[in-house]
Amino acid sequence: MPDMAGAPDRRRFLRMASALPLGLLAGGTRPVRAEEAGGACALDWTSAQALLALGIAPRGLPEIDRYRRSVIEPAVPAGVPDIGARAEPNLELLDRLAPARFVTDGMLSAVHGRLARIAPLTLYRSFDTGSGESEGRNGQLAFAIAALRGLAGELGVPEAAELAVARLDRALDEARARLTGVVTRPLYVLSVLDGRRVLIHGRNSLYQDLLDRLGIGNAWTGPSGPYGHATVTMDRLTGRPEAGLVNIGSEGKRALEALAALPLFAGLPFLREGRVTILPPILFYGGVPTAERFVRLLGERLPQSHG
Repeated sequence: MPDMAGAPDRRRFLRMASALPLGLLAGGTRPVRAEEAGGACALDWTSAQALLALGIAPRGLPEIDRYRRSVIEPAVPAGVPDIGARAEPNLELLDRLAPARFVTDGMLSAVHGRLARIAPLTLYRSFDTGSGESEGRNGQLAFAIAALRGLAGELGVPEAAELAVARLDRALDEARARLTGVVTRPLYVLSVLDGRRVLIHGRNSLYQDLLDRLGIGNAWTGPSGPYGHATVTMDRLTGRPEAGLVNIGSEGKRALEALAALPLFAGLPFLREGRVTILPPILFYGGVPTAERFVRLLGERLPQSHG
């Protein structure tokens, strides 16, 4: 039988630590230095998010300026080297940086051999692209949590994953509290792509799991692809006239206003009645950090537009 004597103290520690800023995680009063967690270099944004969520300053990561505009959280500390494009990292720079390991989502398979001559590769996948729409429901969040715990274990900072999960749990609790008494309509969760098309998130998305946790329905019941989304035209969103709309990406506000002015779309109830919530950018397949950011922003902004 496992020893449970320290369980209450450990739970109390996790609750207290979940309230701390990221910079105070996994290292007392500062982020863990890269060399203390294996000198890990992120080759993509999801791996970078995971390292940062664990309190680890990466040895390097790609397209830092775009990350700061498009992903935003967890924030990249000053001094982290930019290793070039996500699709084509600067191999000469990586040679000079000499990381102890790379953390990758596996998308750079063409150069894995070259990278492996610099440092070993650790595979980190935060999204289960193999799950179907029925299998994915209520599974993506569990998959993401397991992936983060697995990475933290490999890096020797298992407690940091528990702190990240505790922060997510706290964000969910706070969002539920903010939504108490709010009429929580089913929601279309999407990003406007152009004058007619949207990227909409379905039943095998991470957002489905989070809406379920918040007691909110997903208005989109149509098909979705391996990453939990589909590209559809706006006129497909007529099946749930009572629904609200959540647009991810601040630039969507102008596009939605333009759509509302067109006769073809002006009759859509959520546009006509202003049942629209605009969220800033979120990397939708980013796992635990994405989940925390989404529920926090939704809890803050949904009551203002759908109350």
